[in-house]
Amino acid sequence: MTTFSITPAAPRDLPQIQHMIRCLSAFHGDEAEVTLEQLQTFFFGDHAPTLAFVARDRREIVGYAGVQKMLQIHSGGIGFDIQHLYVAERSRAQGVGRALIAAVKAHAEEVGAKVVTIGTAPNNPTAHAAYRAMGLEEITDAGPRFRVFRDG
Repeated sequence: MTTFSITPAAPRDLPQIQHMIRCLSAFHGDEAEVTLEQLQTFFFGDHAPTLAFVARDRREIVGYAGVQKMLQIHSGGIGFDIQHLYVAERSRAQGVGRALIAAVKAHAEEVGAKVVTIGTAPNNPTAHAAYRAMGLEEITDAGPRFRVFRDG
């Protein structure tokens, strides 16, 4: 069984986070293009739009959550969207994902956020079942989303 701790990510974690992003993208049939320099800016730059939490088993990162800050114009508040949640295969089903989500929720409460959301691909029943088992509220009326612009 994996023993782990959850902490905010540090710049030294970026190569392992980038590897996990590549693994998650490959799982979804995509190819990750993000560079270490971009991750540095996203997570640690001035006015960084995202933050990350990592799950460590001693010195090795076994999971991570990449979180996008959201402005909720209608409520005048902020929220967070967990855009990436990844747990290394050997550490799955041991509470790592649950602990990462709990860390994001605790941070959100600490800074006065009104909501935390997480999505998953429609063809990922394992994630759907895991989120339901965690007691997360399923959003069924969010409606379809449409892309306005995509370069490339």
